[in-house]
Amino acid sequence: MPLHASLNRMYLQVTSLTRDILSVFEGGPKEYLEDAEERENEVDALLYLIERQMRVLLDSHLVATRLNLTRTQAVEYSNLARSLERMMDHAYTIASLILEHPKLTKNMIDMAPLEQLPIWQASLKELMINIRTRDSTRIEKARFDLKDAQRRLMEHEQYVLKHHRSNEWMAFDLRLSESVRRLCAYARDFGEVLLNMKVFSMLQRTQS
Repeated sequence: MPLHASLNRMYLQVTSLTRDILSVFEGGPKEYLEDAEERENEVDALLYLIERQMRVLLDSHLVATRLNLTRTQAVEYSNLARSLERMMDHAYTIASLILEHPKLTKNMIDMAPLEQLPIWQASLKELMINIRTRDSTRIEKARFDLKDAQRRLMEHEQYVLKHHRSNEWMAFDLRLSESVRRLCAYARDFGEVLLNMKVFSMLQRTQS
């Protein structure tokens, strides 16, 4: 499978699971999440596939030529895949939380963690588009939005710790917020890799 196709498949699995998560918080059936583990396993398998391809590419100039990738680019593609896999880990954590505590999902759609999730979705979509275009202005804008979402989530977690007693709902809210915050962090890492790839391609052009 071509690298772009593998990355796109990973992205689609991560974002489809988060869409289903939001649907459940909005009142949809929990059955939307029953195949969450299967989706996570597919993303893990795609990461292993990309990493195997990268090891072959690093060992073979012929393979690198056929894929039209340098060794540096190969490493960065592997980093992109790893960021997506880590995002899937946290999407799966949220899905598991919902399945373990179904009654706690009611009336939470307006809470800070779920308000930031669409921001993460939009930013990651923008970053995926820029795997090819590498528009640094758009990449930096997406990373800024993600950083702002992380700040809001940190403030939310501090507020919850300060104003709520320790109980099941509080633990659920904090774990949810942490996972969404980490989704944003790994998406920012994804954007940083894209910026590195752009800098490398610019250096290549100046040296050719």
